[in-house]
Amino acid sequence: MTYLSLVQDLWRESGASGTSPGPPAVAGQTGEFARLVAWIAAAWTDIQGAHTDWDFMRASASFTTVAGTSTYTLGTGAGTVGVTAANFGQWDRNTARAYLTATGTDDEQFLDYISYDEWRDTYLLGTLRGTNVRPLVFSISPAKAICLPPALTGYTVTIDYFTAPVVLSADADEPTLPAHFQIAIVYRALMMYGAYESASEVYNRGELEFGKLMRRMTADRLPEIRFAGALA
Repeated sequence: MTYLSLVQDLWRESGASGTSPGPPAVAGQTGEFARLVAWIAAAWTDIQGAHTDWDFMRASASFTTVAGTSTYTLGTGAGTVGVTAANFGQWDRNTARAYLTATGTDDEQFLDYISYDEWRDTYLLGTLRGTNVRPLVFSISPAKAICLPPALTGYTVTIDYFTAPVVLSADADEPTLPAHFQIAIVYRALMMYGAYESASEVYNRGELEFGKLMRRMTADRLPEIRFAGALA
């Protein structure tokens, strides 16, 4: 579903004034149509922000190490992680790996995560600052940079991350939410409409249907909960 079709669905569900099919575009609207447009955008942002690790917000970053470089900042180009700050939410610490680019993925190994303080106090100390090694551990700085031991050149590092919430803006924009869950955006926006209009029956219907879909989404689209093994 597109941004525009979601707005038009909200118009139908809410019983708002106007002629079919509702707002003809998301841009240039005023009055009630403008509110419908804004509520759909806000509802999608709310859903994305409900959890930081939705699987539909997951992506992968890849970059190549530069000799002597230990900190790879958010951004694009040499010496960065290839992800802009505007698109970035948080790193998935359990997914980092590296391989010698010239050898290929047969050489790939997982990287162990260590705390930023441990990384700083181990690798940014004395002669270790200038000792280039194969990356086997990594950390994350307060600025969300990927921190490695000062690395040899030519290693490819990959790590998954979760994106920042994406704002709908154009008619044809589509949420990354799977299609069968996208009606949740309409029901969340319907709650906003009902609150604005002091229409409790509309608000309650939106809340009921939105709650059902959110329970299904959290069961289906969040990481599986795993329990630790038995203690020895």
